[in-house]
Order: sequence, then C-alpha cells, then structure tokens
Amino acid sequence: METGQSKVISQTGFAKLSDLPCIKLQIGPASAVVSLYGGQLLSYQSKPAIEHIWLSELANWHNGAAIRGGVPICWPWFGPANSTVTQSTPSQQALPNHGLVRNRLWQCRKRQSNAKAVSVTLAIEVVNIPAPLWPNSAQVFKPVTLTLTVTLTASQLSMQLECDTPLYQQAALHSYFRINNVAQSRVTGLSAQYYDKVSNTRQHSNSSEARFIAETDRIYYNTANQLHLIDEQKQLHIQQQGHDASVIWNPWQQKSIALPDMADNGFTEFVCVETAMLDNSIGRTLSLKQTLFSF
Repeated sequence: METGQSKVISQTGFAKLSDLPCIKLQIGPASAVVSLYGGQLLSYQSKPAIEHIWLSELANWHNGAAIRGGVPICWPWFGPANSTVTQSTPSQQALPNHGLVRNRLWQCRKRQSNAKAVSVTLAIEVVNIPAPLWPNSAQVFKPVTLTLTVTLTASQLSMQLECDTPLYQQAALHSYFRINNVAQSRVTGLSAQYYDKVSNTRQHSNSSEARFIAETDRIYYNTANQLHLIDEQKQLHIQQQGHDASVIWNPWQQKSIALPDMADNGFTEFVCVETAMLDNSIGRTLSLKQTLFSF
C-alpha cells in the first residue's frame, strides 16, 4: 500500500536474517521494519542511517529461537513463568521465558497509509494459555487474540499491544535501543523505588536517572509516562501508556560473552528500556503502548 511518500510493503529478510517475513513502513525520511516472526520491531530510523533499535549481529530466527534485539513481545508472562503456571503444565512442555509469542508467526491483519501516518496491525491467536491465568475457569483453553499495532509518522513511532480477553497476564515491550557507548548513556525520569534483580533487593534512589557501570537489571515501579534515553550522539524520548513499571537492562560483559546470540562486546551497544505491565493479581484486559520521539 502506497500514498505518495507513505508506504507499507512486504519484504523477505532483514539484516542477516535471511528469509524472515517482514513488513516495512516508510513515510518521508522515517522508516521501520517489523518481523511477522514474533511480531517484533527490528528497525526504526527517524532519518536515513539514524537507527534507534539495536539488533544483535548474531541474531537468528531458526529452530524456534527468539530474535535477539529489536522489540520482543513478552506475554502473557514476563521473565520465567511462575511456579503456579509451571506446575499446571506437563513436565515435557517446558515454558519459555517471556511468554508464548516471541517465537511464533503472527498474521498481518491491517495496513493503513495516508499522508501523515502509516501503520500495520499484526495479530496472533493463542490457544495454549495455562489454566492458572484464566479468571473464569469455564473459558480455559479458549483461543485468545493478541494484537500489535505499529504506527509511524515523520516524527515518531508507536507500538500498541492489546488483548481484549481478561487474564492474569503480564506484558512488556522489551525494547533494545541502540546507543553509541553504554558507559556514557543514561535513562532519566525514573521513579525512586526499584527492585534490583542482580542483588535480589529492593532499592531506593535519590536520583531519577540510571547510569551503566556494571550489569543492570532493574524494575522501576510506578514510573512516569515519559522517560529519556540520552547518549553521546542523540536523545530518545520514550512515552509510556498502560504500564505499571519500566524495566532497565544491560547484561554487561560476562553475560554478553555467555549469550550465544550476542557478540562479546554487544553489551556496549544497547540499553533496554522496557514498558511493562507486571501486576497480574487481577484478571484484566491489556492495552500497553510505547511511543518513541527522537531529538
């Protein structure tokens, strides 16, 4: 679909991910690429050669592997599945980290294009959601549809993840942002309270920013609607909606070396700033949105 300089087109392959089914969005100088595998944003360029999304040079998409980098979709749980969920599942069916949709093909449901914006909506139907995630036991194993709408304008990109079925669900837009130098980067606008997953402790900070000098894995609760990622060369404004937390992650050197789909120095090139909804104590629908503005 094309309207003047606005385009939504299918393409095969991206970077070193040959044969990967993708959709490219373009409007004026801005472009984005979304993979149908995983429903995953792989690229956002606000201008030619100004890339905001990091993708590992060793990323792969074969054999059911999740793609390292981009913006993976975490749903209906974040991180490892909790013990209640795992105990309800036959032992031979190991549950993957970050949910059920990162290594499955999504379908393109809608494409739209006009002079001001281009968008694509992807959808996936999931039938194997574990019973403990259902508030209504009568609906267990009912198909559930998850949608992702990516909208691109000349000045911003947004991703909106939605599920209209009430579930005890968690979700995150696990964004890997490309930076010039992790040691010179910082995230501002964060809340004072956070859970440090590295030390397994709750922390209080007098600063509203996070800097990176070692492995960082933090969950900031009740974060603001607006965060900023600042490095030596550019600033990225991150707007959040429908969230109750923001997750900040960088594996640092030791874990970067240990990860088979990341180069040894890969940790120097990205910071994850994830928009998340983690409180799954009540059954509810989902509408989670992250919007990116470049300065």
